[in-house]
Amino acid sequence: MIQINSHLLVQKTSNLSGLVTPPSSKSHSIRALILALLAKGESILTNPLACSDMSDAMRICTQLGADISVENGTVCVNSAGLPLQATVPIINSGNSGISTHFIMPLLGLRRDSENPIILDCGEQMRARPIVPLVTALRALGLCIDYLDKEGQLPVSVSGQLHGGVTEVDGITSQYLSALLISLPCASRDSEITVTDLHERPYVDMTLDWLKKLGIRYQHTTIGNRDIYHIPGRQSYNAFNTTIAGDFSSASYLIAAAVICNGRVELQGLDMQDPQGDKRLVYLLQEMGAAIAINPQGLIIEGGKPLHGLKIDADDIPDLLPALAVIGTYASGKTELTNVRQARIKETDRIHSMSEGLSRMGAKVEVHEDGMTLYSSALQGAAVKGYNDHRTVMALAVAGLRAEGQTQIGDAEAVNKTFPNFVSLMQSLGADMEVKNAH
Repeated sequence: MIQINSHLLVQKTSNLSGLVTPPSSKSHSIRALILALLAKGESILTNPLACSDMSDAMRICTQLGADISVENGTVCVNSAGLPLQATVPIINSGNSGISTHFIMPLLGLRRDSENPIILDCGEQMRARPIVPLVTALRALGLCIDYLDKEGQLPVSVSGQLHGGVTEVDGITSQYLSALLISLPCASRDSEITVTDLHERPYVDMTLDWLKKLGIRYQHTTIGNRDIYHIPGRQSYNAFNTTIAGDFSSASYLIAAAVICNGRVELQGLDMQDPQGDKRLVYLLQEMGAAIAINPQGLIIEGGKPLHGLKIDADDIPDLLPALAVIGTYASGKTELTNVRQARIKETDRIHSMSEGLSRMGAKVEVHEDGMTLYSSALQGAAVKGYNDHRTVMALAVAGLRAEGQTQIGDAEAVNKTFPNFVSLMQSLGADMEVKNAH
């Protein structure tokens, strides 16, 4: 883990070569953990991601009654299933958005759920919107009261998750996924309507988990509305699973390998996995990158000329930082559109990336729902990491092709999903190091 208040120093690097294994999927790891909490019996998670978000999720599941052990990288979850047994009066989800959103409806599946429990979080998460999920859950039986600022965490939650009819905003997939995971366990059948659903691959991932675990649901679409019918009174069974590599985290390794000379192999990435961010590979191939796909992963021959592309990034908002850096390398212009939801992540990533790349000399145009990037000669600069793991890693990749030294603040943010990012990059030959706070 990188220490708090650290900087990441990056020098121009002409060549990257070697074999690396990207981290495991955070999205799969936390879904598996939450589902194991709901399932009665022992579930085994092989190769889950080890990071601060996963630590937050494991702590929460323990506080809701699960017995969790970790040995040789395998997580064993023993749960009594439902109803959940909360062991503390206050649950703090840290700055993990996925854990916060997924846990909120589960608080209505507790024993003695008429007794309020407080859901709190870290400062960064307090700034993120939760009103759409709270509104949906109130219609499904929960009593939720804001304890500080209206529309923000912390909240007090009581009441049972009965189920019923509700609507939820589609700006982030996590609201819908949270409902899809919890409502099969409700006492009544449910119907969820979502208008203008964004980040659809993450919902597909959730539905894939439900199918694997035998959960019944029906999905229909009418215009721009998605409607989900979920029978209640279902239950989850314990399971064993192996977590696949994470395309979101791998995007920084892939981007670095593409813009630097050399040959990089990434193993443990499965192009058959439902992760939407695997689309980066196909986008880069379309832009001119030499990426070979095999059953073990990817082989990248770097340094090939790329050309700009217009990319609808609605389904791949987490790729915006890496694609922004690629856009400064590709000839012509690269347009990232229809990705307004990138503004409500750990930070406003349209702002953080446009600011950082502009400081480095890139020509960037900012739009409400995206950004346009032009081929640019980058110069090293001191840039802000905004305590956002994806901003820090993307600007580090930009630093590999910038003249001089790039200094990125909040280096410790990578602990959230990719604690060994710097050491993996160094193993490929990247000239980067962490400067710890004194």
